[in-house]
Amino acid sequence: MSEDLGKKEALVIVDMQKDNVGRFCIPIIPKIRLLIEKARKKGAIIVYACDSRYGDDELFRMIGIEPHTIRGTKGAKVIAELDPQPDDIIVEKRMLSAFFGTDLDFTLRQKRVTRLIITGIRTEACLLKTVLDAFELGYEVLVPQDACASPSIQNHEATLKSLEILKIQQTKAEELLES
Repeated sequence: MSEDLGKKEALVIVDMQKDNVGRFCIPIIPKIRLLIEKARKKGAIIVYACDSRYGDDELFRMIGIEPHTIRGTKGAKVIAELDPQPDDIIVEKRMLSAFFGTDLDFTLRQKRVTRLIITGIRTEACLLKTVLDAFELGYEVLVPQDACASPSIQNHEATLKSLEILKIQQTKAEELLES
């Protein structure tokens, strides 16, 4: 985590919820947990961007998936391994991006955040949309490649390649933990 003067950081954890997390997430959970611990020690803000849908949300039909992460259900809760603390920010999102239709941008600007470290799932969907919106909103964005995942390694790698074109910074979780 950076100690640059004048830069306040937030660690954003995308969709690490009971209904979303599958086998493909197992390798990233310990890395995200270590990033959370380091961020807390450095005084960074922790944001959980969580799917929060209604059972009849159009998004399910639009992209052809089964309803999941329904508001008020256990499946919409963050997994126990990454348990939010009272001071953390939980953003309920109904679309892919943590910024679309939420007050996340307003909240981060109120807290003077300029740099976002974005982790979580699915690299090619919710993580990508959150990264792109953050980039377009003027945040400095950093993506730890090994702290995000997709059920498709090809989609994961293609998305990271696309982020390179936009010069969005990428690193490994271990490098972040050492800095």
